[in-house]
Amino acid sequence: LTMQKLLYISSVCGVGIDTVPIPGNVLEDDLSSLMLDVAALAGRWAKPLSCRVFPVPGSRAGDKTTFDSPYMCNSCVFEVE
Repeated sequence: LTMQKLLYISSVCGVGIDTVPIPGNVLEDDLSSLMLDVAALAGRWAKPLSCRVFPVPGSRAGDKTTFDSPYMCNSCVFEVE
């Protein structure tokens, strides 16, 4: 699963990108591009989509998260491209 595939899924659902773990050192330009992609998709389909990402300090794309919370689900850190 990639960030791009999550955006494709968002075109037929009503969530968007929600609490997806990303590398803590993500570039501002890459993050801005992701937000613009979500905004464009929301505008195109006239639906409210969120873009809530969760930077994980010290992580790289592909790393597994190790959250110790009943409210968070562990997964792989997604690359923001």
